[in-house]
Amino acid sequence: MNFDDIREEFESRGIDAEDYKSSYNDLLARTENRIRVRPRDHWGDLRAIREYALVLRQVLLHREIKLFEGSVNALINDNGYSMVLSIRGHFETTAAIGYLHNRLTSLGQGHLSPEVVDQDIVTQLLGSRDEMILGSAGKKFDVAEAKQVLTMLEYADKSVSKHILGGVAKEHTILMDIYKWLCEFSHPNFHSNTLAFTLDKEKQDFHFSYGSKLSGKEAGLIENILISSPIFQELYDRIEVLLPDGCGSNKSFKPTPKNKEA
Repeated sequence: MNFDDIREEFESRGIDAEDYKSSYNDLLARTENRIRVRPRDHWGDLRAIREYALVLRQVLLHREIKLFEGSVNALINDNGYSMVLSIRGHFETTAAIGYLHNRLTSLGQGHLSPEVVDQDIVTQLLGSRDEMILGSAGKKFDVAEAKQVLTMLEYADKSVSKHILGGVAKEHTILMDIYKWLCEFSHPNFHSNTLAFTLDKEKQDFHFSYGSKLSGKEAGLIENILISSPIFQELYDRIEVLLPDGCGSNKSFKPTPKNKEA
């Protein structure tokens, strides 16, 4: 995506493209083409935790980039519904990496065992609500039911509040609050419905917005992606320093003393 080519489209909607270009390029700078992993021998293998956490981090980065592109393309096409759905999906992805950050922090603090964290990572990678997949999962490493988005948002906000915003674990709920707001535009209710029309109150005429540009207020919803993307990047970068050394022996893992909530 070349933001120089679409700068005029942004400006015609009263939006400066520069911050979006910068945030998008920062995401691209973190991409990797390949990560090699080895089979795990047992749940809680620290090497597997390290390797698969790095894989999960890249999976989420790929989704983050594509949803960023989707929101921008929807803005240019004046498709408010698709734009908001992409931004909401972007927040869900940031929640997923925040959940991973929280799990690894809790592992390091001794609040969670390596076995639990290992299973959580596999669930984030392979978890599903498809009954056929769940029913046919292998017996060695069963595919668990996927994590609830609201659960991941809750734990991600704890990490953001404490480790990025400098508060206590439950002080700030920035991801959850914005996510719920975006949901109001994602479901067929008041906020979403108003994307479809303008109302002439004097004549009581509904004028439907086929072929119309998004209003300034509607287009401005894309600004929320400039909240999600930097938080994702910050959490992404913090993941690696939280990983166990991955030497393959749990005897080498020395969690910090249990004290505060992750």
